[in-house]
Amino acid sequence: MYQSVYEMSLPLLNSEPSKFHFVQPEKTEHQNVWKESFKQLYHGVHVKPGYAQQVYENPGSFSGRSMQYYDTIEEALSAVEGQMYQLILVHAGIYSCEWLYIDTPVCIIGAAFGNNPDSVIIENNKESTFVFMENSEDAYLGFLSIRFTPDANSQQPHHKHSCIEVTANCWPTIDSCVIRSKSQVGAAVSVSGKGAAPHIKNCIISDCENVGLFVNDHAQGTYEDCEISGNALAGIWVKNFANPIIRRCHIHHGRDVGIFTFDNGLGYFDSCNIHHNRIAGFEVKAGANPTVVNCEIHHGQTGGIYVHENGRGEFLENKIHSNTFAGVWVTYNSDPTIRGNEIFNGHQGGVYIFGEGRGLIENNDIHSNALAGIQIRTNSNPIIRGNRIHDGQHGGIYVHEKGKGLIIENEVYSNTLAGVWVTTGSCPELRRNRIHSGKQVGVYFYDNGHGILEDNDIFNHMYSGVQIRTGSNPVIRKNKIWGGQNGGILVYNGGLGVIEHNEIFDNAMAGVWIKTDSNPTLRYNKIHDGRDGGICIFNGGKGLLEYNEIFRNTQAGVLISSQSHPTLKKNRIYDGLAAGIEITNNATASLEGNIVFNNKFAGICLATGVEPEMKDNRVYDNKDAIEKAVRSGRCLYKISSYTSYPMHNFYRCRTCNTTDRNAICVNCIKKCHQGHDVEFITHDRFFCDCGAGTLSLQCQLAGEPTKDTDTIYDSAAPTESHTLMVN
Repeated sequence: MYQSVYEMSLPLLNSEPSKFHFVQPEKTEHQNVWKESFKQLYHGVHVKPGYAQQVYENPGSFSGRSMQYYDTIEEALSAVEGQMYQLILVHAGIYSCEWLYIDTPVCIIGAAFGNNPDSVIIENNKESTFVFMENSEDAYLGFLSIRFTPDANSQQPHHKHSCIEVTANCWPTIDSCVIRSKSQVGAAVSVSGKGAAPHIKNCIISDCENVGLFVNDHAQGTYEDCEISGNALAGIWVKNFANPIIRRCHIHHGRDVGIFTFDNGLGYFDSCNIHHNRIAGFEVKAGANPTVVNCEIHHGQTGGIYVHENGRGEFLENKIHSNTFAGVWVTYNSDPTIRGNEIFNGHQGGVYIFGEGRGLIENNDIHSNALAGIQIRTNSNPIIRGNRIHDGQHGGIYVHEKGKGLIIENEVYSNTLAGVWVTTGSCPELRRNRIHSGKQVGVYFYDNGHGILEDNDIFNHMYSGVQIRTGSNPVIRKNKIWGGQNGGILVYNGGLGVIEHNEIFDNAMAGVWIKTDSNPTLRYNKIHDGRDGGICIFNGGKGLLEYNEIFRNTQAGVLISSQSHPTLKKNRIYDGLAAGIEITNNATASLEGNIVFNNKFAGICLATGVEPEMKDNRVYDNKDAIEKAVRSGRCLYKISSYTSYPMHNFYRCRTCNTTDRNAICVNCIKKCHQGHDVEFITHDRFFCDCGAGTLSLQCQLAGEPTKDTDTIYDSAAPTESHTLMVN
């Protein structure tokens, strides 16, 4: 009986006004759900073309039933107008070119076997198929296919025509419909005007030749569990202070952008799956300010999120991944909040801010992207706070072309290139970040990169913790730079910088390197417990070093070499395992008011020909281990091994055919090479090759030989960044 009357495969219940749902008979609490459904739908009228004529011609066949049948939906609408219970059941068929203006709380439901929308199709080719108007607030439209199919040769403009049009001051429910428009302008679903607030759920809006859903002009509404796909323009447009709620929608494979909010559009987008759209997954423009939470935005053919031309918005706790370009773009004076998202596996970068973009980028997990985790350029000035930026195939944060920004309290680690790059006139502030465990440099300033690096913890990098080169002039202040597998700070190739109040310690090579015409200022730093020297200046390096504490380093506290000429004032250099200050290899210096004490080899050691300017230095209580070893007749290798380089007279032995790269200490000359043809070379840094066992003659003073290592006059050279080679 039920199926013969209603022609539906499952019972349909009307549990409350404007709410209909099919149920599985075995999963309901009703004793006889078919009977219950029959009862609830009984007072509805039916649209079934030709059936009214059959009832009229054969009344006996329908005795006992008071059901009314109509040939068109328009007739049925007229019949139920003014009734308390307005329900229209539209049976299988294609209904074309009716004028369906809804201004009552009518319920229109597709009634057919199987999947109802496949069999109940309502279409128009001249005007909007359905128009909901004021007083349709409790109207319901469900389980239908709704189409707008204008004639391709028609001259009539259709930019205002839609499958469904919802106007001001009404809030119908549209449920489980398949909606498709073939118009190349307008939108398949258009919601516009104050008070327009439909509830659209479980609908499919797909393969339209225009926009899927357009919410405009202060309209609102709730749009849930819809599939919006394959549309020629945006899946969703939100414009002009419209403020919809979009939940759990699946927006994908669009031929344009997934969601486009513009011209002050708003909206709350929650738990949507947005992917494989040809342009950005989500675009924000021209004062739009949406809120996007718990969405997954992925596999876009360009970027994930694109905010531009004064766009705003809040993007919270989304997953943004696997997009062809950047996960998030921010440009042209836009100022969004990007917070708590996971941004990963991008084919380019994670977040890209350019063209005077701003924004708050906060507490995101940004990882495993092919280019920089965050890129800031062209006068952009965002706040980057509390993010984890890690495991990138490129660098962590890249600031270039006059980029700015406050970069604060982030953790940047395990990136393939530099943790942070600053270049080409950029001037960011980096404060209280942890930058560590990188495969190259921690923070790299080059080609006139500037900025402030303050209160950061920089450690455990394969290259230097900080590098400064080619005209860069940052302020490096109050940082801890430690545990590097190379040096602490490297300033080279004309680098500058003010380096003050830092603690630099436990690096495998020198705490600070200054070379190749660089001229930084170092003051009030603590440089200590290095596995090499404290400060190493060579190849024409300069610099002002004042008020620094330099102590407990394995090599010289300060080594000055190869045409360098720094100024050292009022530093304390002490407790070193080699000399306090060493000057060698045609270098010179100005030494004034320094205190040098309790170093193992000596206080100040000067190689042959070195004549620094010296004034008011205090040198005392150094252990003079070199002179003591010479006086006791020991080989100097016994106090240096091949890892440090005591400064003293060294010689070569013509009889043993040694070269200038083989140094022999004075005691080995007297003992091991007695009677040989020897010559004095210079007073400089070396270790004794005789004692090291690298000569053919066995040393009589040093004991067991060690591995073959040529004398090295300077500390080992630092590793310079290869960033420019791979960028």
